[in-house]
Amino acid sequence: MNKNGQLGMGTILVAFILVVVGVALFQSTAQTVGDATNTQSVTNHQFTAPANAARTDLLGQEVLSTPTVVYSANGTTVPGAKYTIDEVVSETTGVKTVSFRTDDASLASATLNASYNYGADGYIDSSGARSVALLISVFFALAIAVVALVPTLRSGVLSMMK
Repeated sequence: MNKNGQLGMGTILVAFILVVVGVALFQSTAQTVGDATNTQSVTNHQFTAPANAARTDLLGQEVLSTPTVVYSANGTTVPGAKYTIDEVVSETTGVKTVSFRTDDASLASATLNASYNYGADGYIDSSGARSVALLISVFFALAIAVVALVPTLRSGVLSMMK
């Protein structure tokens, strides 16, 4: 701003660049926070059961509901004693994942469907951390608005409208 309280070209240019960069960063940040805080569900995810006492990776990083597993061929529910679905470090990818373990030899190589709610890869386990992640996005948006409004308000544009 110059001595007369008018907006200078430099001030307008700096504010414009900050807003454009802020909006670009906000978009990617908000998407990442959304992926890390939202739950997803899978219905009838089809897979082949591994050999007895072996594991196979399913969708997601964290199981958030009680899974239901059914035989694909006839639609009957598989008893829970024949399998285990839990969260482990994957032997194939090396990251935390939802895993299906066969606990009954009769289940090996069967085609199954699983339905459950899960947290996608990168899901934030702690409810407090999920809330803070959402607040970061809100405050980032407020900071962009302040950068856009402060030069305008300091120049006295609003006093001209009286």
